[in-house]
Amino acid sequence: MLKLFRCEFAKLRRKPLFFAAAAVSALIPLAYALFLPDFKQFTSSREAVDSMMAALFQMSAYLLLMPALVVLASNLLFEEQDNDTLKNLVTVPVSKASLALAKMLLLFLFSAAFMAVGGLVNLALVSAAGWAPEGFWRLFWVGIGQGIMMWAGALPCILLVVLLNRSYIISVIIAFFYTTINYIFGMNDLLIMQPFGLNPGTLLPGSLAFRWYFQYFDTSHAGAETAALLERISPYFVTVPQAFLVTGAEAVLFLTLIALVYKRQAAEKKEV
Repeated sequence: MLKLFRCEFAKLRRKPLFFAAAAVSALIPLAYALFLPDFKQFTSSREAVDSMMAALFQMSAYLLLMPALVVLASNLLFEEQDNDTLKNLVTVPVSKASLALAKMLLLFLFSAAFMAVGGLVNLALVSAAGWAPEGFWRLFWVGIGQGIMMWAGALPCILLVVLLNRSYIISVIIAFFYTTINYIFGMNDLLIMQPFGLNPGTLLPGSLAFRWYFQYFDTSHAGAETAALLERISPYFVTVPQAFLVTGAEAVLFLTLIALVYKRQAAEKKEV
């Protein structure tokens, strides 16, 4: 498994798409800073950091990371078929399930790197504006955690891509539809204000991530609108163990299904 992962990682030298996708994480922070009227409007360093990181959490993770994961998964899972090398792979003692899992592990690291790059860009912007990085590193690691949640949340969509088998256009359509649903429902009171349990507010990655990361922002000087939101949703916040218990369980389930489907398709390819 480790050797397979090293091989997949080495292939990245021939895949500029991965590095371009990781760099895209800087777009939302840069756009937010560009269109923000004045960084000096913030009253404290913590407010500046929170505002920039909130844009990263609420925009980059939902609108950029999740569709990028699905598109990159399509590229990873079907490259052997595109290059007609899968026949060669299945003739050697390589576990097809392990091959699929190695590719998913690569996407796991991509998700963490994506959020890390966005966070570091925010740090540079805040520092350039003259604010101290107060509370930044705590939110930086929260961002990494959200990247892991988005990776696990993208796995059902990736499973569908594998089932469709090389349908790139439909894969992109599904990715953006799935992203839109998660973004809209992730901020919806009906889903956010649900107890921890077997319900959409807990199982959907958008609402689960929001109920986890929102509590880490400094709300001691929150405005009336934010204070009202906090009062409504604070009873439904989830803890770190709860959030990652759900994330881990969903990841195990969908990774197993992805590996099984990919193994079956590889076997069919071998017979052909």
